[in-house]
Amino acid sequence: MNKGEILELDITSYGKDGEGVAKLDNFVIFIPGCLVGERVKVQVTDVKKAFAFAKVIKVITPSKERITPFCPIFFRCGGCEMQHVNYDYQLKVKRENVKNCIDKACKIDSNVNPVVCGEKKFGYRNKVQIPIREVNGKAMAGFYKEGSHTFVPFEKSKDAELGDCPLHTASMQLIIDKVVAWVNDNKISTYDEIKNKGIVRHLVLRRVDNSYSICLVINSNTLPKRKELIESLKELDLPFSLYVSQNLKQTNVIMGDKISCVYGEEKIEGTALGVKFTVNPNSFLQVNDEIRDKIYKAVIDEVEKDPDSIVFDVYSGIGILSNVFAKSAKKVIGIEIVKEAVEDANKLAKLNGNDNITNICGDAAKELPRVIKEYKNQNTIVVIDPPRKGCDEKVLQAVLDAEPKKIAYISCNPATLARDLSTLQEKYDIMFIEPYDMFPQTKHVETVVLLNIKS
Repeated sequence: MNKGEILELDITSYGKDGEGVAKLDNFVIFIPGCLVGERVKVQVTDVKKAFAFAKVIKVITPSKERITPFCPIFFRCGGCEMQHVNYDYQLKVKRENVKNCIDKACKIDSNVNPVVCGEKKFGYRNKVQIPIREVNGKAMAGFYKEGSHTFVPFEKSKDAELGDCPLHTASMQLIIDKVVAWVNDNKISTYDEIKNKGIVRHLVLRRVDNSYSICLVINSNTLPKRKELIESLKELDLPFSLYVSQNLKQTNVIMGDKISCVYGEEKIEGTALGVKFTVNPNSFLQVNDEIRDKIYKAVIDEVEKDPDSIVFDVYSGIGILSNVFAKSAKKVIGIEIVKEAVEDANKLAKLNGNDNITNICGDAAKELPRVIKEYKNQNTIVVIDPPRKGCDEKVLQAVLDAEPKKIAYISCNPATLARDLSTLQEKYDIMFIEPYDMFPQTKHVETVVLLNIKS
């Protein structure tokens, strides 16, 4: 098999990212945008020793689950991967992905619950990161096609309640339009990543309750025509703070090292499940408020069953979940490596009047083993919410050594979740596995797993 070769193939299964899988003489080929049961004409794009990748040229025999994507630039953009799939079938594929990963890694026949979804299939994102680039002499907002440097401008939304990208809302689109118009009206240059020239790079926009965090990432030490931008945004009559992030490096990293608030409150206040919090443009928050609350509620229910428990919130971020736990638990210990996040977590505990929270700044692989042994004989619950790469081996070993009564694992990556569960099942039984559709129309899925120590 060679790169560029044209093949006709039958899709027989799905890969871990929801892509179609075909086989040619037992050689595996991964093909994004395909559904099981389809026959497709493809072109090979990359060949490895044990597998290859290809792109679809034509769907010869379409699946009955295939639909016309809502977004007109879906096949060019790549920002979401499953708009061409009936939504109920999206959920089925995601559930099977979680089950297949866990079954393979843990060598079990797992019982995975149906995927929990929310009311919004579009317009659910509370945060977007949008490059602004020049197209035919005019600044435009859009996305980069996945895995490329090809800029794809948005096309106007056909739904009054949605943005030009249908994953965000119409109110967010109003802000995007104001920023793009300000760039064009004031003849402000946009960034050229090859030349490393031009001022405006990205707009990072977040909705927190009814307020908006608007952050312009610029390749400059100063933001030109700042007053004009502020006055233009005020016309929308939406509560907002405006920030500037200076990123002078020739990099694909979006945010710069320095962020300044140039209008409004330095930190925006919000609430989640009764917990007050404050955020800045660099703070991590789940992008789907409704599903975030459903996930947190599932974990909280387990904590509430043991009101005298000591809860370890590993990878605790700014401490929202820790503060929710504090309402029921005897004590909560949050562990987070980002210094600024821990500072915010301490302020959050004080803001919510929770004096039973201790936040530790450090690597969970080092801090958890040190701290958890102090509570080895108590009723302990460990909550793990790691990044996509999953848990450090030392963190998992510390959990196994301490033998907490329960573990709640919140995952955004079925593959690393499955890997970590294969380690934890040495001493723990998997009680339930429940996926959540945090990111409708995309390949991504969140999963909550509850484990109890073996009797």
